[in-house]
Amino acid sequence: MSIHNPNLVLKEHPDWHAAAEVLIEGCAYLSSPEERVRWLERLCTSLGDTLYPAFLQVLCRIGEHGNPQAQKVVADTLVLALQSGRMPSGRHAAWGAQWDPAKRATRTIGPIEYLCAWFTQPDGRGTLGAVPFDQAARALIGLVSHSDLARRLYCTQLLCIAEDPLEGTWSRSSRHALQAMARGWANADADPRRAGVQAVEAFLAATRQTASGASAPQAHLGWAPPASWR
Repeated sequence: MSIHNPNLVLKEHPDWHAAAEVLIEGCAYLSSPEERVRWLERLCTSLGDTLYPAFLQVLCRIGEHGNPQAQKVVADTLVLALQSGRMPSGRHAAWGAQWDPAKRATRTIGPIEYLCAWFTQPDGRGTLGAVPFDQAARALIGLVSHSDLARRLYCTQLLCIAEDPLEGTWSRSSRHALQAMARGWANADADPRRAGVQAVEAFLAATRQTASGASAPQAHLGWAPPASWR
């Protein structure tokens, strides 16, 4: 049963710190792995597709500013979600399609993939410039990297996407960049923050190699993220 409330809107100045504390507490203190994953799912579902970037912003806040213990408990919960195929996901238009949540041309994808798709394949809801993408992707990958198992599982997932030419969500160039990210991340430094830097640098280098024509300026847009992302 969905608990999505279509009337939910963000405050003008969201308290991201408080939201991050709530997420951390749920991951740390709920008594069983199943409860923690279910709680994470319900938190994401309650926001719905439009506010999925707000869920990502909370994860990024933890990845950037959480202490190592907090980051580890959240990463461990994400491991459980990955293992059970229940990673909280957002909806993005498939490659070549425009955003329409009522049509099957949209796909649900996990947090790191969502950022990558938003950056390389804008779907009519606005583009994500290089600076906010770089900051957010480093934070998310750094957060996940606090669990070695989560890192391995996520790298495997990204490689599976990259190596499936029939998967309609991604263009060929985007799959190439995802492959570079996965390989860069798998071979990155053990330090979570450095892992985030190296994985994102590999992704951006691959996008620059394949960019041509009208798509080339995307990596240089000075786009200011909406209030839900700041």
